[in-house]
Amino acid sequence: MRNDDRRRGFSLIELLIVIAIILIIAAIAVPKLDKARMHTQEMAAIQQIRTIHTAQTQYYSQFGRYAKTLEELGPPASGAPGPAAADLIPGDL
Repeated sequence: MRNDDRRRGFSLIELLIVIAIILIIAAIAVPKLDKARMHTQEMAAIQQIRTIHTAQTQYYSQFGRYAKTLEELGPPASGAPGPAAADLIPGDL
């Protein structure tokens, strides 16, 4: 009965080993997560550049010149789209 009382929990060494293993796994995983996050942000930026390129092409075909600012490509504050705000890109771009 005395032996059973001593083996009910984990020893300090066992807990430290488990913590060390978790830290090693975290040290390996965190840089990979950062790299994946950066890749996602880069892909989003590339998509936004493509959207702006397409909008510039459409703006040129409609107005005979390229837009000088993103506001000229964006939605109008009020009224119909025109050269000052062609509504070719979303307002949050």
